[in-house]
Amino acid sequence: MQGCTNLGWQATGLAIPVGGALSSIACSQRCRAAGAGDCGKGAKFRSRRVHQDNFNQKLRLGGNFSSSFSFAGNGPKNLRMVKQTGALVGQQPMGCGFIRCAGSGNLNSSSSVEVIGTIVLTKKYVIDLSDTASSLVDNTLDLLGYKVDFQIVSVDLDPKSNGPKVSNKSSITNWATQDDVGDTILAAENFLYKIKFTLPKDFGEPGAFFVRNNHRNEFFLVSLTLELPDKRTIAFPCNSWIYSTSNYSRDRVFFGNKVYLPDQTPSGLRALRDMELEVLRGDGKGERKEADRIYDYDVYNDLGSTDNIRPVLGGKKLPYPRRCRTGRPKTQADPKSEESIEQGTSLVYVPRDERFNRVKNSGFLAGGVKSVAHFIVPALTSYFDGTPNEFDSIKDVKSIYAKGIDLSGHMADQNGDVKKNSKKPQENPYVLLDTIFDADGDSKSVINFPLPQLIATDENAWLLDEEFGRQSLSGLNPCVIKLLKDYPPKSNLDPSVYGSGSALQEKHILANLQGLTVAKALEDKRLFTIDYHDIFMPHMSKINAVKDGGRGYAPRVIFFHTNEGTMMPVAIELSLPPPKGGNISIRRVFTPPSASPTQRDYIWELAKLHFNAIDFGYHELVTHWLRSHAAMEPIIISSNRQLSRMHPIFNLLLPTFKNTMNINAIARQALINANGIIEQTFTPQQYSMEMSAAVFAATWRFDAQALPQDLIARGMAEPADDSYAGGVKLVVDDYPFAKDGLELWDGIKAWVAKYVSIVYDDSDEVVVADTELQSWWNEIVNVGYGDVKSASWWPKLDSCNSLVQIVTTICWMAGPHHAAVNFGQYAYAGFMPNKPPMTRKFIPEVGSPEYQELIADPEKYILSSSTSELAATIVMATIELLATHAIDEEYVGHRNSSDWTSDDRLKAAFAEFTAAMDNLESKINERNNNRDLRNRLGPSLVPYTLLFPTSTSGLTGKGVPYSTSI
Repeated sequence: MQGCTNLGWQATGLAIPVGGALSSIACSQRCRAAGAGDCGKGAKFRSRRVHQDNFNQKLRLGGNFSSSFSFAGNGPKNLRMVKQTGALVGQQPMGCGFIRCAGSGNLNSSSSVEVIGTIVLTKKYVIDLSDTASSLVDNTLDLLGYKVDFQIVSVDLDPKSNGPKVSNKSSITNWATQDDVGDTILAAENFLYKIKFTLPKDFGEPGAFFVRNNHRNEFFLVSLTLELPDKRTIAFPCNSWIYSTSNYSRDRVFFGNKVYLPDQTPSGLRALRDMELEVLRGDGKGERKEADRIYDYDVYNDLGSTDNIRPVLGGKKLPYPRRCRTGRPKTQADPKSEESIEQGTSLVYVPRDERFNRVKNSGFLAGGVKSVAHFIVPALTSYFDGTPNEFDSIKDVKSIYAKGIDLSGHMADQNGDVKKNSKKPQENPYVLLDTIFDADGDSKSVINFPLPQLIATDENAWLLDEEFGRQSLSGLNPCVIKLLKDYPPKSNLDPSVYGSGSALQEKHILANLQGLTVAKALEDKRLFTIDYHDIFMPHMSKINAVKDGGRGYAPRVIFFHTNEGTMMPVAIELSLPPPKGGNISIRRVFTPPSASPTQRDYIWELAKLHFNAIDFGYHELVTHWLRSHAAMEPIIISSNRQLSRMHPIFNLLLPTFKNTMNINAIARQALINANGIIEQTFTPQQYSMEMSAAVFAATWRFDAQALPQDLIARGMAEPADDSYAGGVKLVVDDYPFAKDGLELWDGIKAWVAKYVSIVYDDSDEVVVADTELQSWWNEIVNVGYGDVKSASWWPKLDSCNSLVQIVTTICWMAGPHHAAVNFGQYAYAGFMPNKPPMTRKFIPEVGSPEYQELIADPEKYILSSSTSELAATIVMATIELLATHAIDEEYVGHRNSSDWTSDDRLKAAFAEFTAAMDNLESKINERNNNRDLRNRLGPSLVPYTLLFPTSTSGLTGKGVPYSTSI
């Protein structure tokens, strides 16, 4: 093939030689006829691009390409160029997946109108600089006529064919460009293109469009906006990866931002609505590929490895919510389990649109978790192999914040996986070090840790009992404390196996009840507890038997709500199962020392340390992972399978889905998997996820995920009238998590109620008749949560009120609950002695040699009983990443884009929601400035802002995103 004189030839196969630079091809009329667009020697290919929503137009000069190129095997199938058409031989017309297209035919000016479209997209190479060849290949294909094509679909049926009414094809004409992404690998921009459609005057209102990518590489389509002749606009929010057409059996279809209930769907869109849902459901067969968009269910059979088999979570033995099916083959070592992806930087499958990497966005941070596990953990391990691996003093702990850790020489290239031009942190750890950990040094290898809020103002306040108690109401894990109804506390474990339920007696707490009797304190609702006895006791023997592993107890703590309004610990009970062959459990009770300005009780400090280690583990495995991450995944899967993108409830819930499946898949690969970060660093070790499943089976119920019901169930609130936030009255009014949370709950519920009222016209009958909605809820209950489908507590979806309660509960699980237990992780656990992930020694008996070691050097002994320096820094790096807000976060009451709906009624209701969230922020600020509310700041002077609705990006300790995004 010489120049462009032979463009009329058919070129078949996967490699096309090109004579000379591409500019020499662009000289011929044939080149223009083949679709090359603005040709000519030295042509300047122009493109307008945008950064985020700022459509500042920038002209860029094109350049010459190399004299030859070739296509890899994943290029367009049966690549053929046909003279003057640019069509692909053997391919059906645009939009004709399994429907008959009715094109507009030849149009003249008197019978047609022009519609201008604005396309916003991101190209692959902008996101992944390690694949710059993709730009060369796609630009060349585009010049040869293989373009990105669009067709508009009318809301009306074609009267002749009784099928969808589809426009003629229009293409992006100026794709090819020489793009400059700046002088740093962190640059990333969108591109803006104009496209013209010619439609017959009787075409009707555009309601959807088809897109076909005839390039080899995928791009991320952000949106298409149509400007009609009367200057009205129709927006099509897309936010979807568009792969080469060879990956699809049907053309990609997108709908406008006008929502319809199923029976309200315009006639021209009904077939497309059903067809798109069929594509997203798939057939449940085969292994999923990168480009797939299929949502399906599976059990957690992917946590183990060849050498470390883990039990399957999901089923009668270990009930659990379902996760996304990947279809990977089963292992030979365990036919029930999938092969793991242990080596390299590959990621576990999620539907393609659930994953989008851009620097510091939510997908980037999720990829950073993989980077920590794959690159940084081995580097830290190598670093500590050559240095002492134990803290000798609190001063040693604090020195990490002052000097950082230099990983130069330790950041080994695992199996050649580091791609230093990539902006994906799972492929290039230096991107993560530079952007999140503020790395220093020429190679950006000195990892720095910010000073946690807990010790930023008063470095010793964390030791105080008042601060220990305050954190039960406004700290890392504020949703497990409950009212104590019986003293001593009762156990539901078999007494023939574990003996009596408690060794606590009245004498242990009486002196700290400010003159009340135990009976009076119970009657006045002044005694509270966090009780992990029954949850951990059956597992402690095997946990403590792990060689060189954690050593812990099944703990409970008793709190007294003082006259001053503080929550003070008055006793800690630590229990162990009976020794082998016995039936009497080992129980030790510890009580706080009498107030002394000069002397600390180190045994009491050790008791608090052990409790905090178990509390932190429960927080990660249950409060955080189970109640947000795992609980949301089946809801997201069902929503995509059963609710059309045009369905109003899908539109309402869409922000609550963002990045959850992506971070969950990465967590199964790097955090909660066998020998993952959780197993390496937390006391339950390899039994961590098994314990999470045990808690799900014993305690989880959907209706109790609603904050008011949760508070009532824990005895922390009582039912009240609507004059109280959430319709409940708090037993402890200065309970920051609940106080702010109930008003946040009310704001979300009011927004959901107005939305439902508008789209369902306040009709319970319409809710019941909504086939997609009923299928959605039925699949959540019976498939996504199939192990507990028969439970009596599942709400019936039979009215507007029940729909509002269900949707508000989902919104709470995804957003506020997760925010409250995630974004404070670094503030409280970034300082390891406050929330150690693991304890490694039992508490010594008074008079023992170990006790003498404790007395001789208390700090050294306490720290040696806790987490090693290596494990502490691994956890610090992980939770700093997890507690960081992305730049693309969407916070409750706000949307990043204004085109989420075209309905003015919904926009007005949302404006009220925004105002309610702004008002809540003012209230939170007022409460935090009220020094009479001692639980809002406490001795450590950390204000409670975890349910403050908005935030900037970064490590802020505030902000409530809609979704479990990290």
